[in-house]
Amino acid sequence: MNISELVIIGTAVMLLLSILVVVLVIFQQKQVIQHKLAIRDKDLQLQKERLMAILQGQEQERKRIAEDLHDEVGAQLSVLKLNLNQLQPLLKTGNGEMEQLKETKDFTDTIIQHLRFISQSLHPQALENLGLSKALDSFCNLMNKNKQVKILFKDEGGPQEVDLEKALNIYRVVQELINNILKHAQATQIEITYRSTPNILQINVTDNGNGLLLRSLDNSRQKTGSLGLKNIESRLNVIGGNIRYLPGENCGTNAEIRVENFQRPEE
Repeated sequence: MNISELVIIGTAVMLLLSILVVVLVIFQQKQVIQHKLAIRDKDLQLQKERLMAILQGQEQERKRIAEDLHDEVGAQLSVLKLNLNQLQPLLKTGNGEMEQLKETKDFTDTIIQHLRFISQSLHPQALENLGLSKALDSFCNLMNKNKQVKILFKDEGGPQEVDLEKALNIYRVVQELINNILKHAQATQIEITYRSTPNILQINVTDNGNGLLLRSLDNSRQKTGSLGLKNIESRLNVIGGNIRYLPGENCGTNAEIRVENFQRPEE
């Protein structure tokens, strides 16, 4: 074996060793990356579980307060209204007593109506009994009684039932969107459109306001203390949903909510 052959063999061996080293380095880097990704996924899952626990705790407290308002304060106001009705035959006429009694009864009715609205906002009982679509429709009817803004609800959905936890988070997102519209958009009308297919649930919240809601949302993203927007994004992140904000047809804003795998699991 001459020198040239030895050089070729040596070069080939060195090349093979170099390739082997490169392969080992790439394999090691791949393992390191996979390990980092696994740690990141685990951290994200832990954050998601913590967020879910916080949201569930908030909902339990809201439910407790709503039940206390309905059972305690609501019952006492109903007794007060009954007592006022029993006083009516005992009052004299001509001295303004009947007018004062009527004003007091009307004021009591107003308080009862506000109490029902607060209780419904804290814990939507219709959500558990009738489902998300009916609960949103009921919420719109309550909002319309306040006459701040006219809210139209259109149900174009199918027969699919929404998982209760996802339905509750979507309900809260719609509530927060309407609050933002009332604060920033100066809208006179809001339209909520509910659509569902076997795979996708989509809800559009459209207003006819001044279009400033988009600017306020952009400003909110730059602020660390913007709880409303963060609540929306956090709730949708928990249930695997997303939201995008688009300009409306007539200057207003269109918020589009989309959630996949939304259906209630079969028992």
